[in-house]
Amino acid sequence: MKAKQSINVAIISAGDEGAHLASMLNDCPSINIIGLCNPGRDTSNALIAQEMNIPLFDKIEELPAIGDVDLIIDAADEAIIVGEMESLGTVEIIKGKSADVIKDILAWQKSYGEDIDSILAVGYEFASQKDSKAIYRTIVEHAVKITGCAAGSVVVFNEKTETCRLADLVGYSKNIGDFVWELQPGGITESLLDGKGPLLIQDINQEPLFDNPVMNEGTISVLATALKEADDVIGFLFVGDFKPRKFSDREVMLFSSFAGQASLALQKALLIEKTEELSVTDSLTGLNNGRHFFTTLDGEIMRAQRYEGYFAVLLMDVDNLNYINDDLGYAKGDWALKKIADTIRSCSRQTDYKARYGGDEFALILPSTSCAQASVLANRIRRQVNDLVVEGNGKEIGLSVSVGIAEFPSLGPDRDELMSAVDTALYICKQRGRNLVCCYDDTGEPAGPS
Repeated sequence: MKAKQSINVAIISAGDEGAHLASMLNDCPSINIIGLCNPGRDTSNALIAQEMNIPLFDKIEELPAIGDVDLIIDAADEAIIVGEMESLGTVEIIKGKSADVIKDILAWQKSYGEDIDSILAVGYEFASQKDSKAIYRTIVEHAVKITGCAAGSVVVFNEKTETCRLADLVGYSKNIGDFVWELQPGGITESLLDGKGPLLIQDINQEPLFDNPVMNEGTISVLATALKEADDVIGFLFVGDFKPRKFSDREVMLFSSFAGQASLALQKALLIEKTEELSVTDSLTGLNNGRHFFTTLDGEIMRAQRYEGYFAVLLMDVDNLNYINDDLGYAKGDWALKKIADTIRSCSRQTDYKARYGGDEFALILPSTSCAQASVLANRIRRQVNDLVVEGNGKEIGLSVSVGIAEFPSLGPDRDELMSAVDTALYICKQRGRNLVCCYDDTGEPAGPS
C-alpha cells in the first residue's frame, strides 16, 4: 500500500478564523500548509504564521514564489477574487459555504478534543484531592460547566436503606443544607437505578413523579445519570436549567463520559468519609470517640467566643458498669453501653454532639443551651436509663447514670477549666449517692442535685 502523499495547502484569511483553521489543519499529518495569505494584515494571522514557521504574504499572486500548491482554502469573511491563476497550475479552491463547512467541522473536532482533555484533566484533579467535600464540589462544578447548565447536585445513594443524601449542590439556595430523603416508588430517581444511561427531561412539569427535592427548587429541564461502582448504584448526578431546554447530543455525550470519572471520584469520597468516620467513631456504641470530643469542644469554644454564644457540656458516668462486668461478664457490660448510647441518641437533639468519652463515660455538647436547660435533657436520659435492666446468671441489675454539667463561658474561656468544672459536678453526684444530675453554677460552686 502506497504511503499517502501530503497535500500542499494555502489559506486565505481575513481574521481570526483563518488563524484558527491553520492551527487545526497543522495537526493533520497529510496536510502541509505552505502559506497563509493575510490581505488584512491581521495580527492573529501573523502570530500563528510565526509560531508554525510558515510563510505569510499579502497577495495570492505571491504564492508561486513560495512553492507548489494543491489546494487553496478561502477562509476570508468576504470572498477574495483570485487574480491570475495560470501561474499556479491546477489548483482546487474551496470557498464560501464549503469553506464554512470545513471550519465548522474542524472547530467541532477541536472543541470535542478540548472537552475530552478537560474530562481527563479533572481526573487528575480528583486524584490529588483528599477531602470528600472538595471532591463533591468538583463533581458538581465540572458537570455544570461541560453542559452549560445553571445548577446541579450530586447525591449519595444508600442501597440498604433506599435513601438519598445530598452531598453537594451549586446554583441553588444555600439554605437547603444536608438532608436525606427516601426514593419515591416509580419516581424519576428510582428509574435511574437501572443504570442504562442518562435521563433527559425538557420540562419536569410534565413529569409528576420527579422526586429530587433539590432539583425541584425551580428547575425545569434536567439531565441526570446514575453513578456506579461495578454494577451497584452509589449515587446520582443531576444538572439542570430554570427554563425548558433540549440538551444537544454533544452535551449528553460529554455528560455520559464525565459520569465515569464522577463515579470513580464518588467512590473515593465515600471511602474517605468511611475512613474519617472510623477514626472518630467508637466502634461499640457508634457515637463519636473521646479524641474527637476534644477537637469538637475546641471548635465550639472558638465559635462561642467569636459570636458571643454559650453552650453546656454534660459528662455522664454509668454508675454500676464495673459491677456488671465483674458479675455478669463484659458482653453484658457492652450491651448496657449500647443501650445507654441508644437512649442518649433518642433523647437528644440532632444538633447536640454525643460521644463515648471513656470506658464507662459519655459526653455531650449542647449548643446554645444553659445549665438549667441541659438539666432537663440530662434528667430525661437518666430516667430512661433507669428503665433499663441487665439480665444474667439469674439476676436482674438496673442501670443508672450520674451526670455533671457545666456551662461555657460562665466558667472562663479555658477548656481545662470547663472540663474541671464538669468533673467536679460529676464527683458531687457520686458523693451524694449516684443516679443524680448536678450543675456547676457560675459562682464556682456545684449546684444542688436534680
